[in-house]
Amino acid sequence: MGTPDSYLPPAISVETITTLILALDLPVPSSIEPLQVTAAFHSIYLIHFSSAVAATIPARANSDGTVTLVLRVSGRQLPGIKTRNEVGVMTWVRQNTSIPVPATVRYDATENNAIGHEFTLLERAAGISVDRVYATLSDSVKTQMVHQLTDYLIELHAHPWAEGYVGGLTLTSTGAVARGPPIDENFWQLPDLEKYWSALAGVEGGEETLESLNPIPAEGFPSYVAYIVGCLERHIHAIETHPSLQPYRDLIPRIREFVAQLQEPQNITELNRVAYVLAHKDLHFANIMCDPEEPGCPITAVLDWEFSGVVPAPRWNPPRAFLWNMKWTPEDKVEQTRMEELFDTVCREKGARHILVEMQLNARQESMQTAVNHIRAIVEVCPRGQAQDRVAHWRGVAEAAMEAFRVYPVSG
Repeated sequence: MGTPDSYLPPAISVETITTLILALDLPVPSSIEPLQVTAAFHSIYLIHFSSAVAATIPARANSDGTVTLVLRVSGRQLPGIKTRNEVGVMTWVRQNTSIPVPATVRYDATENNAIGHEFTLLERAAGISVDRVYATLSDSVKTQMVHQLTDYLIELHAHPWAEGYVGGLTLTSTGAVARGPPIDENFWQLPDLEKYWSALAGVEGGEETLESLNPIPAEGFPSYVAYIVGCLERHIHAIETHPSLQPYRDLIPRIREFVAQLQEPQNITELNRVAYVLAHKDLHFANIMCDPEEPGCPITAVLDWEFSGVVPAPRWNPPRAFLWNMKWTPEDKVEQTRMEELFDTVCREKGARHILVEMQLNARQESMQTAVNHIRAIVEVCPRGQAQDRVAHWRGVAEAAMEAFRVYPVSG
């Protein structure tokens, strides 16, 4: 049985990484060091180059004239999709905004390379992650960071995907940014398929794949409702297939009716009345770099864009990660709420109240999202044997949210 960690790459030797670097038409590194990080999706190596060869490397030099690149070696949880999305999104952000994002020096979304794994080779961001110094920051510095982050969000909202689109981004063979499949950290991944679904092969109708369990069409979805319908169709398939979900198969006719209701003309226009924006979706302070040595401790980079994508604006922050310092005490959650209130104030001060409005679901969208969230929760936990004491409650919430589409009047 696989686990996410078992799909991470094993340690890679200096010699093998050097072979990769040379194959990428880069000079011989002066040294290579692994970074000790707790990561579920990749391992990291710092690739150092001497000042003598710095001019040949398309990345910012360090203060001493040397260059350091970051090699992120991907695990095999979501083959191809995650690497392509990260590079596509970071490229778009660098081309269309002033948000500081490390340059992509090289990448490979296949395993056909010297290290046998997908990878991205990135410019190293200056400074350290904000969560590591958050407790030492003054209120004035925190306020300045919120101002910077608000400016970034204003920029992202200034580039709406007006025609409607939900999905990720990728690069074409010519380097142009193109639409790609949606990606979410909560999707079923290869370790999940091996651990929870492989025993069903040949028993319940065939072998499951990432595509059969996740809503990942190659070019995304044309609207918010289309994405929700895509999710519900995958959830129906899972309920039909997995033995642990057998007690919930009586829900399938109601979910199918719900899918039809979402697509009725009197509903679909209102439900799709959203702005579509590129969102990081996991913008906590561990993904934000800063420079404590500079006055005001400015933000130097925003990292980890692999699960980013174009989403309905109200879904820009689904796990409520924004402005979180990555600590779990009640005091830290109070602090996050304080920063969220500051963000609201800063938006209004900057004349950007519209993005606060765009981030809100209307009542019918709220009912739709509540239903799909709780159906997804049931489908996620039952095959894993988790949270059985909560599933009945989730079912009740989902049924009540779906029922709203039978009884709510349609707004004008």
